[in-house]
Amino acid sequence: MKKSQKGFTLVELIVVIAIIGVLAAILVPSMMGYVKKSRLKKANSNAKLVFNTAASECTEQETIGDPVGAGTYKHVGGNGDGTNLGAAVDKALENNGGSVGEWGCTINDEGNVTNAQWRETDKDDTVGQWPNPSNDPASLIPWAYN
Repeated sequence: MKKSQKGFTLVELIVVIAIIGVLAAILVPSMMGYVKKSRLKKANSNAKLVFNTAASECTEQETIGDPVGAGTYKHVGGNGDGTNLGAAVDKALENNGGSVGEWGCTINDEGNVTNAQWRETDKDDTVGQWPNPSNDPASLIPWAYN
């Protein structure tokens, strides 16, 4: 009576591992590009949210007779700016399903928002900007609100 052996040979296992290694070497770099693009899109989306919320708050404050003054408003390093505008932007970012992160916006003399930026942390080199967002993860936008 002959026993039949079941299983894979060592050569078959080595061939499968080699194929998996080649596929991983091809796929990992392209996946890292997708991750960087995704982070940039998130940052640009949050910068747009900061821009729109700040513009809305400026309009609302002007309507009630307490206009937002020209200048720079920001939430950097865990410190809000203590204004109604800052509270409105922080709340909008929290309601967006993520962290507040760090944001900044500039308001001109006419009470219009001219620029907004957002990043996850002070160590994050991915900075979202609105208007004129970057779509290229290789081009780093400098952080303007220190």
